[in-house]
Amino acid sequence: MPRIALASVRRKSGGRIHLTPRVPNSGPVTTLCGQVLGDGTFMAVDTPADCANCQRRSKDQARISGAFFEQEEGSELLRLSLEQAQARGRRPALTVVPGNPGVKPAGEKPVMWPAPAPAPPPEVIPDQLGELATAGFKPSGEGVWRSPGGVIVKLKREGKEWRFAELVYDGEVLATRSARGIKIRAGDVEVAPSGAGYEVSIRRK
Repeated sequence: MPRIALASVRRKSGGRIHLTPRVPNSGPVTTLCGQVLGDGTFMAVDTPADCANCQRRSKDQARISGAFFEQEEGSELLRLSLEQAQARGRRPALTVVPGNPGVKPAGEKPVMWPAPAPAPPPEVIPDQLGELATAGFKPSGEGVWRSPGGVIVKLKREGKEWRFAELVYDGEVLATRSARGIKIRAGDVEVAPSGAGYEVSIRRK
């Protein structure tokens, strides 16, 4: 894996300096430690990151690759990989043979290219994963899901079931108490009591 340059980002209100693949001009940004900074609440800085989680995860190549593709920066990762392969001499040598292009030289053997690997089957996401209604959510790691509005929902496995464990959102959160329990609204996500637990889903407009 080539050495990947990460960008430093910080909330405009101050606090820790985090790492991210790229600081966008608009829209939210997700840091390596899993925080989502809302549109207009952050800025790029030249100071090295001081977030311990971001520093630790910057050494995890698999996590960095996932972060690049999550921010649709996969093309940059591919370009770096190709540059590294060329630097190591993995690019096949091509020989130009003058003459009639329609006639093969005597004794020349045809090049046998390996058959392309079959494409992996698409990942099947169930409609319901424990206490999470997955419609509208995007998986962002083991037990971590993100809504279109940038709300991060973390689930915890208890036996064979997934239970709601944590909600992270850099915006207004409304908690309402009723006879059934506490209902939470954060961005486009709603956490409502259901039976002996909760149900997490995208809010209906």
